[in-house]
Amino acid sequence: MHSETSKRNTRYGWLKVIGVGLILIAVGLLRLLGGVHVVTHWTGQPMFSWGLIAGGIVCILLAFIPSSWIAKAAGTNTNKKAR
Repeated sequence: MHSETSKRNTRYGWLKVIGVGLILIAVGLLRLLGGVHVVTHWTGQPMFSWGLIAGGIVCILLAFIPSSWIAKAAGTNTNKKAR
């Protein structure tokens, strides 16, 4: 059977979130500098360049939330030792 402990994020998972945020900001800025404000997504939905920039900023801000706060909000205990 499966153990009751769930897989948790790696210790440096926040670096991935910052990296994704920087990529989103870079793509948004490059589109804005190229004069493109809105493009159509493959599903037909509009994708705004300033929305990519805002999403990147949100990712970077979320990376600075301590994992202990997230564990407390989720109701899990981070002090358990991994098996």
